[in-house]
Amino acid sequence: MADEQRERLESFRAFINAVEEGASIPPVAEDDLRRLHKVSADMAQRRVGKEGMVSVDLMARVCSPGANLPAVWLRYNQLSLLIRQGVLAECQHRAGWVDDVCRTAAIIPMSGLQLDQKAFVQHLHHSEAAA
Repeated sequence: MADEQRERLESFRAFINAVEEGASIPPVAEDDLRRLHKVSADMAQRRVGKEGMVSVDLMARVCSPGANLPAVWLRYNQLSLLIRQGVLAECQHRAGWVDDVCRTAAIIPMSGLQLDQKAFVQHLHHSEAAA
C-alpha cells in the first residue's frame, strides 16, 4: 500500500510540474468533480466553513477507477476559485447549478494553471441555453 501511495504522489507531482510549465489539463469525468465537490463541502461543513484539504488517497477513493487525479484536482481547484471569487454567483441560485458548473469545468480547455474566467462563464451560459 505504501508503494501505491508513493507512486500516486510522484505521479501527481510530475503532472503538476508539467502543468506549471504550460501543459494542457485533459478533460475529466464530471462525476469525479461532483464527488470531489461533495467531499470538500462535507469537510467544510464539519469544520464550520473552513475548506478542508482532501488527500490524494481520499480523492482516489471517491473518484472513478483510473481517474486522472491531478487533473480532477486542478480543475476542481479552479472551479472552487471561481465560486469563492463570486464569478458564478448568478447561477448559484438555480437548482442543478453544481451539475452545470461541474459539466463545464470537466471539459473546458485548460492549459497551465490559469483558467479563463470569461470563457468559462460563456461556455457555461452556452451549455445552459442548449439544455
